[in-house]
Amino acid sequence: MAELNGGRLLARCLANESVRFVFGLPSPEIDPLLAALGEHGIRLVPFRHEAAGAHMAEGLYKTTGQVAVVIGNPGPGSANLLAGVITARHEGVPLVAITSQHRLGIVYPSPPSTFQGQDQLDVYKPVVKWSGPIFSWERIPEVVRLAFREMWTGRPGPVHIELPAPVLYATGDASSVRVPPPAAYRAPLPEASDARITEIADLLAGAARPLVIAGSGVDRAGANEALLAIVERLGCPVLTSMAGRAVVPLDHPNAVYGLGAGGDLAKREADVALVAGSRLGNLDLPYDKYWGDPATQRVVQIDIDPRHIGVTRPLALGIVADVKPALASLASALETRRARPRDPGFLARCRRAADEWWKEQMGVVESWAGPGLHPARVMQAIGTAFGREPIYVTDGGFTSLWAYWFLPPTRPRSYLSILELGMLGTGVPSALGAKLGSPDREVVCITGDGAAGFHFMEMQSAARERTKITVVVFAEGSWSMEVPNEQMLYGQSFGTEMGTVRWDVVARGLGCEGLYAESLAEVEAALAKARGVAGPVVICVRTDRAANLAVAPEPGLRFAEVYQGPM
Repeated sequence: MAELNGGRLLARCLANESVRFVFGLPSPEIDPLLAALGEHGIRLVPFRHEAAGAHMAEGLYKTTGQVAVVIGNPGPGSANLLAGVITARHEGVPLVAITSQHRLGIVYPSPPSTFQGQDQLDVYKPVVKWSGPIFSWERIPEVVRLAFREMWTGRPGPVHIELPAPVLYATGDASSVRVPPPAAYRAPLPEASDARITEIADLLAGAARPLVIAGSGVDRAGANEALLAIVERLGCPVLTSMAGRAVVPLDHPNAVYGLGAGGDLAKREADVALVAGSRLGNLDLPYDKYWGDPATQRVVQIDIDPRHIGVTRPLALGIVADVKPALASLASALETRRARPRDPGFLARCRRAADEWWKEQMGVVESWAGPGLHPARVMQAIGTAFGREPIYVTDGGFTSLWAYWFLPPTRPRSYLSILELGMLGTGVPSALGAKLGSPDREVVCITGDGAAGFHFMEMQSAARERTKITVVVFAEGSWSMEVPNEQMLYGQSFGTEMGTVRWDVVARGLGCEGLYAESLAEVEAALAKARGVAGPVVICVRTDRAANLAVAPEPGLRFAEVYQGPM
C-alpha cells in the first residue's frame, strides 16, 4: 500500500484544477504542501506580505485567467491575507485562500493560551464566496471540489479552505484516492436561451439609436471579439466602464468616451441600450440625469451574476448568462437580420460631442507651462516608449485617473486597475502576478507614491524571482486626492503630507535598478534605459503637485458625484 500524506494529496488536487502558482510563506503547519508543489508542476512564489500575495493572484487572473492559491499561516498570516481576499471578492477574482491552523487539540475553539490562535473560519466566512475546513485526510479531494465549484459558480470570486496541520501530515492509501477532472463534477456556466437572444436581437435590430455599454466582465470572459462584431454590425456607439477600459480599443471608430458629453448624448438619446458584463456601478454614473426617459428607453443587461441585474437602471430584459456565448449568439442573430440603425448619424454626433468635450476639458494639460512635470505628459511619454502592446497596471488616486485618460489603447486583458473596490497598493504585486503569467510580455506598473508605499517591498520579490517589471512612481509626497475636499471645506489640508521618498534609491536597496527623473527629457531617457534592463526597474518621477491637483472641472465634478450622488 503506497502511503500519501495530506500535503502531496492536496498538491495533486490543486494541479488537477490547473493551479500553477502558489503565493505563500513556509511554516510548520503548511510545509507538507509546499514540499510537494514542485513534483506537481506548481511554482511557489514567496511574498513579503500576505495581502500582496492576493494581489499577485489578482494580476495573474486578470491577464491570463489562471487561478492561484494564496496562503495565510496561523494567526497573523491569515489576518494579513484578509485585505487581499476582500479586494478579490469585489474585483471578481477567483483565488483559493488557504489558512493553515494549529493542532486540533488547541483550536475550534482556541483558548486564550493558544499562540497565534484565532477562529479563522468565522473571520473569513463573510468575505468569501465559500469557506470550509478540512478535518480529515479522506476529505481533501472532496472539499477541494466543493471550493472550486463554488468559486466558478456565477461571478468568480475567492474561496477559503482551512487546514489544520495534522491533516497535511496525515497519511492514507494512495489507491483509495479519486481525483476526477473538473468537467466530471462542474457544470458549464449558464447560457442564454435562443428565445432570449431572439428578443434582444429584435430589440436592437429595430432600434433607431442602439447603444452598447461594456464592462470588465466582457474582458474577463474573452468576449471582446463578439462584442465588437455586434457594435460594428449595428454601427452604434460603444461605451466601456472605467474598469473595462481594455474591452474596446480607445481608438476604435465606434468607441465613445463614456464619462463626458459624448457618453451623455449616447445614454440620453439611445432608444435601446445593451449592457454586457457591467453592474453599472457608481463609477459609471448611473444617475437618471445622464440617461433617457426610463419609460421609453429600453435597457437590456447580460451578466453572469444575478445580483448585478437591474441594480441601478430599470430593465426591459435581464439575462443571467455567460457573456461570451451570449454575445456570440447575438452577433450571429444580428448578422442574419442584417441589422442597421435607422439613425446612422447618431454615432457621428456622439463622437463629435466626445471629441469637443475632451479638447475643452484637457486644455488644462495643453496650457500647463511648468516649471514642474505634469503627470499627463509623463503618461504620454510612457505610452510613446512602450506603446499599446504591454500589460499596464495602474494604482493610486489622481495617478490612476491620469493613466486612464492618457495611456494608449491596449490589448484585451491588458489594463489592470483598482476601479471596482478602489484598494490602494495593488499595483506592484499585481504587476508581478501579471508578469509571472505572461513572461513574454512587457509589464508596466504606474503608481502614485501613496499607493506605492503599501507593498513596495514586493519589488524585492520581483528581484528575487528575476521577474522583469517596470514600475513608474509618480512622486510628489502627498495624498493629493484628499486635498481638494479639505481645502474647499476647511481652507487647509491635514494628514496629506507624507514626506519625500526617493523610490529609486529604495529600489536599488531591494536589488532592482533605480532611476530618477525631474524633467521630461530625463523621463524619456529613463524609460528608454528601463526597457533595456534585464531585471525589475523602478523610475521615480518628481511630478508637480499643482499640476496633479488641476484636474479639469467637469471630470472632477463627475468623480465627486461618485461619492456624493448627482449634483
